Amino acid sequence: MKNLLIVLLVLLAGSTWAQAPKKNGIIYKEHPYITIVNKSNDLFIKQDWAGLAKLYADTAIFYDPTSPKKISLADQKKGWAAIAKDWGDIKIVKVGYPDGLQYDKDPFTVQSWWTITTVNKKTKKTAKFHLVQFDEFNKAGKIAVEIAYYDQTPLINASK
Repeated sequence: MKNLLIVLLVLLAGSTWAQAPKKNGIIYKEHPYITIVNKSNDLFIKQDWAGLAKLYADTAIFYDPTSPKKISLADQKKGWAAIAKDWGDIKIVKVGYPDGLQYDKDPFTVQSWWTITTVNKKTKKTAKFHLVQFDEFNKAGKIAVEIAYYDQTPLINASK
């Protein structure tokens, strides 16, 4: 019985090695959509909301840890203005380089990592946090979905 169990385990392990690798797409280090994501951060720092909004589809959807539901482009524009009202000296530093992910069946996605430092205008306290962002592009080359993940704790603490 013990030998049968060992043979079975060896056969199962061997079958996993026998599987042929399968590609799911291509990863880009340089791509026009990566340039758009980089430009979006430059426009954000300049507070060029009109220029920034042009990078997004009119139907763009945003997901952010500060909201339990998806956010429209119109509401996101208000959010950008609120950030500029409450926070100053915003610095966005790219961590590594963004990856352009061209999956076989999914929208082209740029994933990027950033370190953000900003100062609360009321308290004068600094918040520094890391952010990972996923931008999905539509066929017209506009950002259709943007998903951001970050720890809100530094922002909350700097607001106190």
